Amino acid sequence: MSAYPLVADLAGDSVLVVGGGAVAARRISRLLEAGARVVLVSPVAVSDLVRLAQDGRIAWIRRRYVEGDEHGFGYVFALTDDPEVNDRIAGRRGSAPTNVATRTSRRRISVPAVRQMDGVTLAVSCQPPDPRRSRMIADLCLSTLSGRLSGA
Repeated sequence: MSAYPLVADLAGDSVLVVGGGAVAARRISRLLEAGARVVLVSPVAVSDLVRLAQDGRIAWIRRRYVEGDEHGFGYVFALTDDPEVNDRIAGRRGSAPTNVATRTSRRRISVPAVRQMDGVTLAVSCQPPDPRRSRMIADLCLSTLSGRLSGA
């Protein structure tokens, strides 16, 4: 797959996240930092997400995904632990660009490993998507550049 890298301004955009586990918690944290308005659909959620919902920082719909939930959102993150559900979400006709946590050919967007320091954002993505390798390379680059960035 050939990928086109981009950085998206999500400030004020509505983003749907399906699945309430640790991967969803990491993605939602970054989405909130980017100013996105997050709606979580999941019957259960890890404690970090429960707190975000209690604090009013995300909207939480406490149920399983229902076909059509993705309509009206600018981006969708299918982050359940069920590859069939994730694939079904990603395959919906006319749905928004979708990131899928499980391996599938239907993934339309991938989330790179991101590191930030001194006003610099470093994003690393491997093809095919390999989150572990991307994180390792991002950490290596940042550690190599850390002294140089502060003196630039």
